[in-house]
Amino acid sequence: SVHGGTFYAERRKKMRKKLAILTAAVVILTCVFAFTACDDKPEMQTLSELTLPQMEDNQACVIIKEGESKYSCFVVTLGEGGTTAQNGEQLLQYLQEKSNLALNWQDSAYGKYLLGIGNITADESKGEFVAIFTSVEKDKGSWAGVPSYQAGETELVSSAVGISEMTVQPGAVIYFEISTY
Repeated sequence: SVHGGTFYAERRKKMRKKLAILTAAVVILTCVFAFTACDDKPEMQTLSELTLPQMEDNQACVIIKEGESKYSCFVVTLGEGGTTAQNGEQLLQYLQEKSNLALNWQDSAYGKYLLGIGNITADESKGEFVAIFTSVEKDKGSWAGVPSYQAGETELVSSAVGISEMTVQPGAVIYFEISTY
C-alpha cells in the first residue's frame, strides 16, 4: 500500500507538471490572439482588372490569378450536364479531367494542400503558398484582418476551410492566387 501511494504521488506530480505546461501555453496563445485581434482590418482591395463571368443559376466559377492582370477562369455547370462535385477538391479534379487544369497538391491531415494550380506554383522557399478565396458565406474567414477582395458585386474572402472542405454551390466563385507568409 505504501508503494501504491508513491506511484500515485508520482503520477499526480507528473499530471500537475503537464497541467502547468498546458496552462502556460493557453496563456501565451491568449496573449498572442489578443494582440493580433487589435490589428486594424485591412481595406478590401478591388480587383478592377478582373471581370467575373456571367453565370447561369446552376453554375460556379474557378478563377486563377496568373499575373499582375492576367486571370484564367473556368465556369462549371453543376448537376445535370456538368459535375456532381460536392466540394472544392472534387471540383478541381473535374476541371483537371475535363479542361486539363494542372494541379500540384499533396495530402495533409486537413485534406489536399495545393502547391500549384493552372500556371501558378508556390515557391515555399520564399514563404509562398496558394491562397484560396471564396464567395460562399459559410466558408469565408472571419478573423481580424482577413484578406478580402471586391470583384464587381462579389466579395471574395480568404477561405476558413481548405479546398477539400470547400462548399460548391450555384453562384460560388473560388479564387486562387500566390501569396506569402
